[in-house]
Amino acid sequence: MKNVINSYAEERNIREINLHLGCGGENIAGWINIDNYDYESGDSSRSNASYDLKMDIRALDAASDSVDRILLVHVLEHFVRWEALELLAQFHRLLKPKGLLLMEHPDLDGCIKMYLEGQTTIDTPLGKLNKGFTQFYGNQWDRLDYETHRYVWTKKEMSQELIKAGFEVLVLDNRTRFHVPGRDMRVVARKLSIPAIEPHIEKTPARVQEISDRAHGEGRGGGGGG
Repeated sequence: MKNVINSYAEERNIREINLHLGCGGENIAGWINIDNYDYESGDSSRSNASYDLKMDIRALDAASDSVDRILLVHVLEHFVRWEALELLAQFHRLLKPKGLLLMEHPDLDGCIKMYLEGQTTIDTPLGKLNKGFTQFYGNQWDRLDYETHRYVWTKKEMSQELIKAGFEVLVLDNRTRFHVPGRDMRVVARKLSIPAIEPHIEKTPARVQEISDRAHGEGRGGGGGG
């Protein structure tokens, strides 16, 4: 029996399997957009559900070493730490050698900085809230468990765990493309067959932009709520 994701790609003559996980209402062309939740009325974190496949991203039905790129935009923080580590292990298993993992999610240090500065706010049903503060807990007003945040990472911790999972970190900075630069972190990591050594996280701006643009390709848009 063939895997669901691989069968979906084969039936549509998709040669490069790029997975946009936790897509929410953002369906990105050139990617297989996956989410586990339909839109619920009153969910202020998303406008609709626009997935190609409905699937729990903790149990992706794809063949090992068959995926080219995986993209998560404000998704990882919705999982407790041990589930996030299990996700990283799963992504490493599914990606082809040298396959790319692309992520953007809140950076704890960036959130704290924004919170302490106390200037940037967002309108919520609870009133105006600091945009750094909201990332600690996520959506706490719509009574939807999957819209809450469970764990906020630092760049250092993220780098350490990616290396343990068998990735090489190519980009790890706060120059995000989807949500809030400075507050959030951007990650581009490449699957290795053997553990990587500690990377040089800070690269020249030109090299960072080159790697990020090539990795993201046409994958520009938005993720789920956050």
